[in-house]
Amino acid sequence: MQLPQFEYVESKSLEDAARFLQEKGRQSMLIGGGTDMLPSMKQRVYHPTYIISLAAVPDLKQIQFDDNGGLKLGSGLKLCTLENNAKIKKRFPIVAQAAGAVGSPQLREMGTLGGNLCLDTRCYYYNQSETWRKCRTACIKMGGDVCNAIGSGKKCFAVFSGDMAPALIALNATIVLHSARGERTIPLDELYSGDGARPLAKQPDEILMRVEIPGQQKGTLGTYSKYRIRRSIDYPLAGVATMLAMDSNDKVCRGVKVVIGAVGTCPAAVNGITELLINQKLDDSLIEEASDLAYKAAKPIANTAGTPFHRKVMIKAYVKRALEHASGT
Repeated sequence: MQLPQFEYVESKSLEDAARFLQEKGRQSMLIGGGTDMLPSMKQRVYHPTYIISLAAVPDLKQIQFDDNGGLKLGSGLKLCTLENNAKIKKRFPIVAQAAGAVGSPQLREMGTLGGNLCLDTRCYYYNQSETWRKCRTACIKMGGDVCNAIGSGKKCFAVFSGDMAPALIALNATIVLHSARGERTIPLDELYSGDGARPLAKQPDEILMRVEIPGQQKGTLGTYSKYRIRRSIDYPLAGVATMLAMDSNDKVCRGVKVVIGAVGTCPAAVNGITELLINQKLDDSLIEEASDLAYKAAKPIANTAGTPFHRKVMIKAYVKRALEHASGT
């Protein structure tokens, strides 16, 4: 399959890219590494008139640690850089884990942080060739009025399959969005609308500029686990990011957050786990109860590989394993 025709625009600065988007935003798409976008263009899932490259914008490739233990990451950073940076591996190992879980080494050499955070949602009935899609009724994501994954309904259930988002949401990260109208900062989890057809809650002229991670409590341990068919390249079928802060003296939980991904239209923190575990000494019973909450929160459907039941089971297993490891249970 060949790429459709488009005009390639290389921006030298954020201001240049923002001005172009302001003029032609709905006809344009931003490109970082293009590892997801270009194959989808070959399938005619996307057909932009303009592609705006951010590869030459230096502001998007910065790594900054602040005096309060926080971290700022430019959206143009390559995933391999996040995976291998010694300071990130030491101070925010979950970031390196999540980056290293994306695709293959070759894909991580091209893929960017911003690209992974802004991934489109995926579905068996959407991520197919144009010829394949024409043989079926147009789904909601393609402008129709039915979800082909369930055969009816008015909601799109396409799955968000990024690896970086769950880890960064677990870290309570915020993002800075840049446009010709200025900049605004929002919690990362607010970037995701929960609508499979239109998964990103940002304006067409906004550019994801950077991610800001606050300093973490002393004694905090984080882990990201991913279930996929082929370990070398595949998108997650289930992903779990867990952050747990344990008091080193009395082994009491002082903070916890569990975020699940790839089992719904957006990454989501599991409700109830913080209230269950905070200020408690973790034991087998509490960990089992917490992992059950994650199991119930996961609501996959059969629109990607793996059975929905098995993906739910893997979510529970990953939460249980992470809490046991972090707490020393």
